[in-house]
Amino acid sequence: MKELYSFKIKRKIKEEIKYDKEDKNGKIVEAKKTKTKTVVNRVVFVKPNYGSIEAGEFFYGQKYNDFINAGYLTKSMLSKKIGDIGGNTSKLSDEILTKAFLDNLEAARTIEFYEGQDKLEEEQEDRLGEAKEMFTSTQKEINDFENFNRSQYSQTAESKAEQKLMEWFIFNFSYYEDKVKDKTDLFPLFVGDDFDQKREHYLLLCEDQEDIEGDINLKNKSIFDESFTRLAQIANLWYNKMGANQKDLQESLEQVFPEEFKSKKD
Repeated sequence: MKELYSFKIKRKIKEEIKYDKEDKNGKIVEAKKTKTKTVVNRVVFVKPNYGSIEAGEFFYGQKYNDFINAGYLTKSMLSKKIGDIGGNTSKLSDEILTKAFLDNLEAARTIEFYEGQDKLEEEQEDRLGEAKEMFTSTQKEINDFENFNRSQYSQTAESKAEQKLMEWFIFNFSYYEDKVKDKTDLFPLFVGDDFDQKREHYLLLCEDQEDIEGDINLKNKSIFDESFTRLAQIANLWYNKMGANQKDLQESLEQVFPEEFKSKKD
């Protein structure tokens, strides 16, 4: 498994410690006490390979058809319905989006050209830096526009199917690192043989801690609470082509969610 992005989380666990003490008769007996300690786990979003992406697209198609059969409108059907009652798409918004797409494409070409060279002059380094800034800002602009569209068309068959696709990626590619018998390995955060079983486990982890039974589920719950928001962000950024490695995704996180990272830097 190739890692796409990883981050560390802290969680508190209760540990039972055994010790010897003297009872009232002067006899040494074994006693127990509970101690709370902080544990660090590394959480990993694994990079989907081409076969997995194809499987995800097939899953999306199935869900898309399910939502249509359930009576949801497609985006084109909803757009026509909006047009029929007098709504229309802003021409200015279309022009701004078109420019963002063109600027993004040009920046991507510049980055690809200069990063393929062994040594750059100072002026070329500046152009590369400007291109990277342009790529990130225009990608955010495009992403914001797409988010607006998602909210406007959130109840269409496409949007509902895409929500399920994001769940599919998160459930299948989210792992945490842990040590078992002195061996460190990656373990799936969501347990199950298929999407439905993993979603059931996800719903269980959404419950309050006191309503969850079993040591494994409780451990997954504590990791889930500290990591799910970031995993969802990473899945969406990767899916929207805003990063294909740790460095690029981190930059995109700081651009798209600046309020989360400003306080950490301060």
